[in-house]
Amino acid sequence: MAGLGKQIVESKFFDLDDIIASSESTSCTFEIGELNPDFFQEMVGIVKPTQNADGYGVDTPLWLLNPDIIKTPVTIHLPQAYSVNMQGVLNADARNVNLSRMQQQFYTNGMQLCYLTKKQNPDGALNLARCLLSTVTQRLGGIISSSANQRTKGDRFDGLETKVFLEGKRCKDDIDRWLRQDNKSMSKKRKRNS
Repeated sequence: MAGLGKQIVESKFFDLDDIIASSESTSCTFEIGELNPDFFQEMVGIVKPTQNADGYGVDTPLWLLNPDIIKTPVTIHLPQAYSVNMQGVLNADARNVNLSRMQQQFYTNGMQLCYLTKKQNPDGALNLARCLLSTVTQRLGGIISSSANQRTKGDRFDGLETKVFLEGKRCKDDIDRWLRQDNKSMSKKRKRNS
């Protein structure tokens, strides 16, 4: 194929979890400006937006809100899972919250929302980032403990926590397999020396 060279893409360009997370819809308001309201239906196949005094209100996928894709000013309304009230709950005690029920890709979507809202609301984006860090810090010990003690995966984990759990379980299995193998070789050496 003449004329086609290598194209540089982000490291997570082919990451299916990131693609799924970017497809999550969030409520937002686009400024009216030059934006044609038929754009939403024609281009992304989502319901035609409702017009209000602030602009066009619509639920749209996160990937479309990227400032590199759409240049129209947009106000993003945080989903319930990331609201100020929920951030308070998570900061207080995130260990018993069912993240998978709230948002299947909680951390990935939260990071995207931090990035997308940092210009319009830098303090809100910073508070959300701190909440995400606090949440993972509080929950990580329980996830690792569950994987090390051979428990089954909890139904309260989001996608990222599930990956951590499965990786921890795989590492524990590898260590156990290595220890069993080492014990077998040690017992053979003892028999030969006797």
